[in-house]
Amino acid sequence: MTKHTSLFVNCFERDYRQVLSPGFMFRKAAQFRYPFARSVVTINNVQDRKDALKLAGHAVERGEITEFLEVEKSLPEALEICGIKPRHLGKVRHYLDFALVAVVRAAPGFLLSCCAEVDLLEAADWITPALEKLQSAPRYLVANPAWGTHPEAVEREAISKDGDYWVGHGFSDQCFLVDAARLAQKVYGFEHASGSRYPLSGLGAVFEQRVDAYMRHAGLLRLTDPRVRYAHRGPEGAGYPELPLWRRIQRKIKTFYPELRSAG
Repeated sequence: MTKHTSLFVNCFERDYRQVLSPGFMFRKAAQFRYPFARSVVTINNVQDRKDALKLAGHAVERGEITEFLEVEKSLPEALEICGIKPRHLGKVRHYLDFALVAVVRAAPGFLLSCCAEVDLLEAADWITPALEKLQSAPRYLVANPAWGTHPEAVEREAISKDGDYWVGHGFSDQCFLVDAARLAQKVYGFEHASGSRYPLSGLGAVFEQRVDAYMRHAGLLRLTDPRVRYAHRGPEGAGYPELPLWRRIQRKIKTFYPELRSAG
């Protein structure tokens, strides 16, 4: 029996006014053509909390979202369940905290987490078949549509094919479907040399890096559906804190000399 599936979208200072504006979440949900049980917005790292909560309340009144969650208030419970100490969040706190809250609050159902700036190139229900696949084969932890900017990379990075899906390693938090209970537990303490490819790995382990390391440790894989593609339409990476010079040099070295990725 398929568990209910919730749509979670995170917003923060740069985009909360857009995410909570009339029509945005209706359009976001509609592109998936799937009957979500809940539509939830997480509010994170905003300067004017009162304004954000007011806009979120209006979105609930319009019926665009089921509820909204303040990440700061929900985080202590999420950290406890996921086994992460507050001091370990460090400089990458806001690239980790909202996702932990999402998996904990979506459990025991399925979670579709989608970045506010991510849109499918064409509306499609890729969720229904992906749910069936995830529930029938536990070795698959997550499913996602293909990234539209480099469609050829999906096949190139895959290790096998299962029906219509490309199967491979890796994880992205831009748009993913998962049985939330599988991530709402203490699975975030693993490390893997491949984590150095994530943009902020020099400052700390973000959510996608931690999930990727866990998947590789546990032998879990992801499903990518090449029939459905998405695009990230915002200034991707524009808000990243800058790495120290020595870390930027280290990343360049590891790019050209992959055998050194296990060091440092």
